Amino acid sequence: MQNAVKEELSDYTSFISTVKESIEVRMGKDYQVKIFKVTKNNSLELDSLVVLKEGRNFAPNIYLNAYYESYMAGTTMEEIIDRLCMIYKHCSIPILQDDFEYTLENMKPFIFFRLVSFDRNLKLLTQIPHVKFLDLAVTFHCLVRSEDEAIGTIRITKEHMKLWKISLEDIKELAFINSKRLFPPVIRTMEDMINGIIHRDNLNGGTCDFEYIPNDSIPMYILTNEKGINGASCILYKDVIKDFANLIKSDLYILPSSIHELILIPMESAIEKERLSQMVVEINSSQVPVDEVLSDHVYIYSRKTDAITM
Repeated sequence: MQNAVKEELSDYTSFISTVKESIEVRMGKDYQVKIFKVTKNNSLELDSLVVLKEGRNFAPNIYLNAYYESYMAGTTMEEIIDRLCMIYKHCSIPILQDDFEYTLENMKPFIFFRLVSFDRNLKLLTQIPHVKFLDLAVTFHCLVRSEDEAIGTIRITKEHMKLWKISLEDIKELAFINSKRLFPPVIRTMEDMINGIIHRDNLNGGTCDFEYIPNDSIPMYILTNEKGINGASCILYKDVIKDFANLIKSDLYILPSSIHELILIPMESAIEKERLSQMVVEINSSQVPVDEVLSDHVYIYSRKTDAITM
């Protein structure tokens, strides 16, 4: 019987419809359940489940594509529904608690920026305020929930700007004031980063299937934020790159490892930029998820000009 049901729902559209109907039954008449197409970073489109409680004007997006894969791999529909309801209940509390209202006055301290690829997000960028930086775009968001290893955000759109009667310059100013405070920068050596992963894995009772062999001739540093989420944005924090370059007394190659982090390499290491660029392209195409790719280009920070260039 289970195999027959799975065969019937093997069509993705049928799966989405069944999930929606099951959540409606489970949550009851006080909730609206909807499915939306959401454009994520780098033009990736996902189906989002939105469960909206009566009297509220916000709800988390729960993306269903991965749940379909889990279902086809053997997870039962009942388990899927249980997980989705649990996620909704866990994510439904915003940073401002029950008096949350999406107004400019409430959001001012929580407006921050992120960095994304410009060319990979052309369609999305027509709908949202942004500022171009090199081959990247600075986009703006509101932090509405923050926990140790997870955050909840709302992307600011042009419709929000009209509603708030605010200019792009005003949003930019607020974001550059708040971002460093909300997401403080962190710079670690590559070795420290790897050791931290191994230590965390061991504490969780797991095993690590790789090893890191330090190469003293090529020092590498990781720039991210304390959350490790969209940490590449730290490249725009005032004086972070400058102070680090002065500390190690070297200009820098800046490799866009992903939207979450950057790799800093002293130019004193005498590595050719072309070699680094090739490495970035290869890693982006084979190891970085599509929606986490930042750029295929290597940047250079010059202490003489105090500028970042391609």
